[in-house]
Amino acid sequence: MSKPFKVLVIGGAGFIGQAVCNQLARAGAQITVPTRRLAHAKHLLTLPTCRVVQANIHDRAALGRLVAGQDAVVNLLGVLHSRRGKPYGQEFRTNHVEFPKALTTSMIQHRVKRLVHISALGVGVQNPAPSMYLRSKTDGEAIVKDSGLAWTILRPSVVFGPDDRFLNLFAGLTKLFPVIPLAGANTRFQPVSVSDVAAAVVSSLTDKNRDTVHNTYDLAGPDVLTLKELVAMCGKAVGVSPWIVGLPVPAAKAQGFLMELAPGAPLMSRDNVDSMRIDNVRTAGQLFPLAHYDSVRVSAPPYLAARFGPSELDQYRNRRQSTD
Repeated sequence: MSKPFKVLVIGGAGFIGQAVCNQLARAGAQITVPTRRLAHAKHLLTLPTCRVVQANIHDRAALGRLVAGQDAVVNLLGVLHSRRGKPYGQEFRTNHVEFPKALTTSMIQHRVKRLVHISALGVGVQNPAPSMYLRSKTDGEAIVKDSGLAWTILRPSVVFGPDDRFLNLFAGLTKLFPVIPLAGANTRFQPVSVSDVAAAVVSSLTDKNRDTVHNTYDLAGPDVLTLKELVAMCGKAVGVSPWIVGLPVPAAKAQGFLMELAPGAPLMSRDNVDSMRIDNVRTAGQLFPLAHYDSVRVSAPPYLAARFGPSELDQYRNRRQSTD
């Protein structure tokens, strides 16, 4: 970047947001990250060009103050679970539909034209989409495309990285349970690394020829694996071989319903099961032009083993037992 470039990163305190902010900082951008609680973004305070602001992004006046004076906005806001509703529940409506509308309206008012919007792989594969999540993401994309802004839409598959809540979750479960009942066991995924997602965001903003403007891209790694294969990979990485039992759809929906009743964010929901009715892989969409995409088979096992593998004490005990 030839001059300081001001970027508002919505969702910058999250898993993907942290990677985006790190790469934007290395590119010399001046970053603003809003958060409801400053403690949630304390890990960003060490970035020299990052400013963390306590604000409610769903308040229109607060959002306007954040947008004003920016050169670009990155919208990473997204949720995986919501109450039931038609065509989607309120949490999906608030975050995936109403917020993009408020954001694009504010950007127009403050003459901020550049927007990178994170959507999801699977949008547009079926009409109507099989899940509330995908239907809300579809409507959010439509709002962005109709805004008149200089937008780029990125559709990542499931995102992996050292702090992900996907592969780490399954690695932890395989350490605890010898049998894993699995909804969507045969659904195919094409995982993309968090560093590649961040690279696509930064590349979109620094594209001198603006080739990415008004384009929608898939973000997907080189490996296509079923969910069962991904869970088996996680188990192997941490030294276990669980019995993975694929659940038929009725049993999977029942499992999702029971998990929805648990306190806190559910591990699985009925809507997640609905999303897995279609494969989470590239179809006809164009892949974002990165020079290289990380392989989940190569990149994920080392960090899973480091977190969930045998401790040094366990390894010592195993060596002693083998010599006794």
